[in-house]
Amino acid sequence: MSEHGLPYRKVAIAGGSRGIGAALARALAAPGRQIALAARVAEQLERTAQDLRRRGAEVSCRAGDLSRPGAAADWLQAISRDSPPELLIIAMGLFGGRPAAGQPVPEAVSRRVIEFNLTGAIALAEAAAVRMRQAGQGRIVLISSLAARDPLPDAAAYSAAKAGLSNYAAALRTELAGSGVSVLLVEPGHVETRQAAQQVTQEAKPLPMIVPVEQAAERILRAVARGRSRLVFPRRAAQALALLNALPRRWRAALMRDQRFTVDNGPLEPEEAPRPPCNG
Repeated sequence: MSEHGLPYRKVAIAGGSRGIGAALARALAAPGRQIALAARVAEQLERTAQDLRRRGAEVSCRAGDLSRPGAAADWLQAISRDSPPELLIIAMGLFGGRPAAGQPVPEAVSRRVIEFNLTGAIALAEAAAVRMRQAGQGRIVLISSLAARDPLPDAAAYSAAKAGLSNYAAALRTELAGSGVSVLLVEPGHVETRQAAQQVTQEAKPLPMIVPVEQAAERILRAVARGRSRLVFPRRAAQALALLNALPRRWRAALMRDQRFTVDNGPLEPEEAPRPPCNG
C-alpha cells in the first residue's frame, strides 16, 4: 500500500492541470506511480507534470478538450495500451453563469458548461468503465458539486450539469455492481480554486465555508482509501443546506439574497496546445 493507503500504481486525472485535479495529482505523486494527466491548458499542464516528476512520479499528459466527440475515448485508449488506469479521477470542470445582475446567462456559456461538465465527463467515464470492466478492477471518481443538491440561481446551467453528473454516478455505480469496478461521487462546496475566483458576491463578500484546495484533495483521497461511494463536504455546508431547504421558499430566498453573485465567464473556447502533448 502506498501513501494515503492507496494501492493504485496507475492513475489518470482529467482536469489535472490546476485546482482540485492538480492538488490530487500532487498528493498522489510518488516514486513507482504512473500518472496520466489531461487538461485544456497546455502550459499549466506541463508545469504540473514537471512538479509531479520532481516528486518521483512517472508522468504523461495530453493537452486538449476531452469534451470533443471521441477525444475522451482516444485518451483512454492511448493510456490503456498495456492496461487501463486502476484509478480514474474526473475533475474536469468549466464554470459559467450570470455576467451581471439582471442579465441572462449567454446561451453560449450554458451550452459550453453543460457540454464540458456533463457530456464530456460522461464520455470519459463510459470509456473507462468499458476497459476497467474488462480488467475486472478499477475505481472511478467523479467530482460533482453541492450545486447538484442546491442549484445556484446565478449559475443554473452549471448546477444542472452537476446534478446530471451526480445522477449519472448513481446509475453507473449500479451498472458496474459486481464487476470489480467501483464509483465514488464527490460533491464539494466552495473550494479555493479558479472557479471560486470567478464568483463575485455582492459587496465582494467571501464565499461561505470555503475549503483550501489541498484540504479538499486530502478528504477525497481518504474517501477513496475507505472505499466510500459518496463524499459531501464541508459537512456544515451540507447541514446548512438541509435546514434552508426545510424553510418556506420565500424565507429561504431572503436568507440567500446576500449570497448572490456574478461570474467572470472568461474565454469560452477550449485552449488547445500549440505543440505536441508532453510525454516526459
